[in-house]
Amino acid sequence: MNVAPRAPLAAAALVLATALALGACASTPSPSPSAADGVIGPITATASPPADGPITAPQVIGGPATVEVVNRADVVTGLAAPWDIEFLPDGALLVSERDAGTIKRVHGSAVTDLAGPGAAALRDTVMPAGEGGLLGLALHPQDSGLLYVYLTREDGNAVVRMSLDGTELSAPTDVLAGIPRARNHDGGRIAFGPDGYLYVATGDAANPPLAQDLDSLAGKILRVVADGTASDGTAAPGNPFGTQVWSYGHRNVQGLGWVADGRMYASELGQNDRDELNLIEPGANYGWPQMEARVGAPAGTALGATVDGLTYPVAEWRTDQASPSGLAITNEGIYMAALRGRAVWRIGLTADANHEPHRLVDDLGRIRHVEWGPDGALYVLTNNTDGRGDPRSGDDRIVRIQVE
Repeated sequence: MNVAPRAPLAAAALVLATALALGACASTPSPSPSAADGVIGPITATASPPADGPITAPQVIGGPATVEVVNRADVVTGLAAPWDIEFLPDGALLVSERDAGTIKRVHGSAVTDLAGPGAAALRDTVMPAGEGGLLGLALHPQDSGLLYVYLTREDGNAVVRMSLDGTELSAPTDVLAGIPRARNHDGGRIAFGPDGYLYVATGDAANPPLAQDLDSLAGKILRVVADGTASDGTAAPGNPFGTQVWSYGHRNVQGLGWVADGRMYASELGQNDRDELNLIEPGANYGWPQMEARVGAPAGTALGATVDGLTYPVAEWRTDQASPSGLAITNEGIYMAALRGRAVWRIGLTADANHEPHRLVDDLGRIRHVEWGPDGALYVLTNNTDGRGDPRSGDDRIVRIQVE
């Protein structure tokens, strides 16, 4: 996942649609969302900068309260349970398919499965069960030949590293192994932060107490070295506990992103009542399973507050409105994929707060991820063939949109 903040609302030429000749399969419908809006509170610029120093370049943070889609086109169709998007320096994109264990390269009208020993190893070792499988992708920001992948295997969830040369993947090398897995709550989003370290979002593996266990990798956001050497997977300098753990008390984080001033956000799926957008601080405890957003919180607890050592979300939604997955963040707003909510939510930013959230796209079904492309357009990844959606002809797809 490429998370570098992009210039607000950049314009680009519309690309031609392409399609894969893959069939969509029938799935169990998910509940229809209601029309109620999400609940949002102030997003204040209190997050700590990366541990190795602040971002010093001048930044302008803020955008309009609302934007609208002005152009939209399919980029690729016929994907099967896709999960993540990652752009390559030449403008091509990679997309992971959770259940098949494959990574596709899309460039113009050409769609190619990655090959080589790494691709074969992924197909042979990925265990697609429930929410697990081939999940997050992250290309090294200084070395486009290094691809990091989050996957579910027999021995648990893991992060591996491979070299990418054209469409060929080298044999994988373990970076992190033994992350607890289950049919549900496997996390899976990985992203390089502005400090150059790899952030890894894990779920509680359907065992909620693990989220509070600092000796477990489950229910955490991890921050590790990822430079293509034997140090890969070790705790990054400045981590609050001297381990890989950056923050804890998470149920199932599936979105990570940064504003250019250093603020880090994570989207998190709740259980029965509320989903969350959290402002991530090193060492903070986000409360699961003691709390689910502000449900049952002391009267008057504000969004974003820390009470009795537990940090509350800066925004919360009913679970039928969100079930959030990937994030895409610019200096003007936070864009959030919603699975059960079947939408792309946008929360416009100001210098130190936010506007009310609004639905930007709500007619594509389940949305797994959103990603800013190098052309300044937003790429939206649907997820209607994962067994919980209502696939239509051409699903699943990547849709390129421009907003203004």
